[in-house]
Amino acid sequence: MRLADLVLRVATECDLEQCTIDQYDRCIRKFSEFVGHDATTGDLTIGSVNRFLMHLHAIGKTGATIASYRRGFTRVWNLAVELEIVPPYDARRIRHPKIDQKPVRAWTLSQVQMLLAAAGRLKGQMHYGVPRSDFVQALIRVMYDTGLRPSDIRRMRWSDVDLESQSVSLVQHKTGRPHTAMLSSTAIALMEKIRTTERVFPVGKSCMVYAAKQLFKMAESMGFRRNYGQGFATLRKTHATQIYEQEGEYAAAESLGHAGGVRTVRRHYIDSRSIRAGRRPPEPPAA
Repeated sequence: MRLADLVLRVATECDLEQCTIDQYDRCIRKFSEFVGHDATTGDLTIGSVNRFLMHLHAIGKTGATIASYRRGFTRVWNLAVELEIVPPYDARRIRHPKIDQKPVRAWTLSQVQMLLAAAGRLKGQMHYGVPRSDFVQALIRVMYDTGLRPSDIRRMRWSDVDLESQSVSLVQHKTGRPHTAMLSSTAIALMEKIRTTERVFPVGKSCMVYAAKQLFKMAESMGFRRNYGQGFATLRKTHATQIYEQEGEYAAAESLGHAGGVRTVRRHYIDSRSIRAGRRPPEPPAA
């Protein structure tokens, strides 16, 4: 049986995000290129899969990328076992790539202020008629205040917002869990300036990416500097870092509504430069 057909079956039987399905599909396509033909269940052997993962390492793929391919293999392979197409296998024998943890970099408060200033200079309008400057200023402040993911920001509705308690309550798209985040008076005032539809930020992902490009171009002309890959989602890290510095990592994890707990927040969201340093022990007694 073709592995591509198994991916299609996984997609039809399970409620998965499209990005996850694409990940499985990409894994099987690359594996087919590696074995030199349209991969089938007959190619699912510990040796062939491990050689493929070693090949990915040899061509410079990161440990995180290789781990993603490994997850794709095991998901498809498990389905083949459930369907009794192939015998059970020992997952412990499949290579576990080493994943080097990179330092987390959030924006400082002064950098956030620079972004807000740059947003105020943006020209033009969004597709639904509000000034781009008002839209981006509101977006920056709401993302900083709440620490919400961009996907949740795009889904946020005015019915989710409680103006009296200055909070927003919604079900997180990634985790499926309810979460309440707090808003400042400044954020709410900026939101009110762009209020035209039921959704607070009625844009798609591509529109948000374009707004980010316009913002960073303006901000860089004003002296702002950002690391490669940093976008609006970096404000989630800034939110976590600021809460951590004030109240500690448990409060940061709670404020993000993160299901993974403290370890995940420390590893992926809190700026590494803000992690509390080790302590110096007392001087040993004199001889």
